[in-house]
Amino acid sequence: MLVWILQTGEPLNCDGNQLRPMRAINLSKALVSRGHKVEIISTRFFHQEKRFRKNISNNILGINETLVDSPGYKSNISVSRLVDHHILSFNLLMNLLKRKNRPDIMFVGFPPIEWSLISIGYSFFKSIPIVIDVKDLWPDIFWDKEDINPLKKELIKFLFLPYRIYCVLIASLTDYITGPTELIANYLKNNYQNKFLSEILKNQDPKTFPSPIVPPKEEEQIKLDLVKTDPKECLNILFLGSLMSVYDFKTIKKSIEILNKKKIKIQLFIAGRGGSENYIKDIFKHIENVYFLGWISRKEAIDISLSCHLALAPYKNIKNYELNLVNKYIDYMSLGLPILSPLRGFAYELINKYEIGWNYPPKQASTLADIIIGIVESPQKIKLRSKNAMTLFKKNYKFDVVYDQLVNKLEQIANNK
Repeated sequence: MLVWILQTGEPLNCDGNQLRPMRAINLSKALVSRGHKVEIISTRFFHQEKRFRKNISNNILGINETLVDSPGYKSNISVSRLVDHHILSFNLLMNLLKRKNRPDIMFVGFPPIEWSLISIGYSFFKSIPIVIDVKDLWPDIFWDKEDINPLKKELIKFLFLPYRIYCVLIASLTDYITGPTELIANYLKNNYQNKFLSEILKNQDPKTFPSPIVPPKEEEQIKLDLVKTDPKECLNILFLGSLMSVYDFKTIKKSIEILNKKKIKIQLFIAGRGGSENYIKDIFKHIENVYFLGWISRKEAIDISLSCHLALAPYKNIKNYELNLVNKYIDYMSLGLPILSPLRGFAYELINKYEIGWNYPPKQASTLADIIIGIVESPQKIKLRSKNAMTLFKKNYKFDVVYDQLVNKLEQIANNK
């Protein structure tokens, strides 16, 4: 079977081995290992590093890669990014229309919305099965914010009306919708599908299924039996990820101040970079036991995790994360680190059901401080929940488990077309 993976904003094989593989590379390798042919269609502009890819070698590990041109942009939130996505999508359409061959199935990353719309249109007219892979809830993410003014929310929704119409077409004409959880896939379907359009044009409802975004196969094995420092001497907490505005670090700062006054020894290590890096550093500028490590590799993350007791995921409560299982949680599980999180929804239930960490109430610094004191006084609970996290990862979220299921699903879809 020939699979086209249309994915933007991710590292490709042509970028080298220094960047961590994401959905496109991981899925393509899983497909090739099962004897299938794969072409990744992506952008020449590299979103993560804000540069243009120059050289590309086809047929790397049996995977072809095609780059589509666009003007690029400097800021993630800007008019130039919207312009880039429209030009990129037009160039994608021109690329697809010139093709004589056709795949057995298309697997398309969402967003960008325009990119997904062109892919949907092409698949519809060519009668090619298509799966939309929802990573973030665009355009809803622009008005789905904590404590947003209702009038401002409605104004933003009005300004994004064209994108909402695009989403209606995407949700109505696709065959399948997937995402890290079935909740997020169902959100796109339930909020944007026009059933009349689906019945008239497709004669069927789009089907949904989950496909978590998990780490690549690891060469290093995490050893949970290593003796860590006593949390009563000093509790070490790790944050890994891009430093963005979606996190509530102010509550973390206040809780650390409370713990410091109570002489509870704690250290927070923040690893990563991002658009809100300076803002987050400013929050902690008078806190001496918070350390910024910058960007670190996966191997470095593994090394530092061996001396940490907990992992921090201080997401703000918005639907994009409440319905999602972001890869940060799976990364933490793969490191055997219990998770501290204020997030309601899917992640809350996961932590509670499998006892892989502790939930704390959003914006409640004193309650979080009390929870941390309880953790410090119960080191056996850390050990147990660390073991639970690793067990859950191996059972449900290892590369082989997730991508065997996803490849099986794509084979089933292609065979039933």
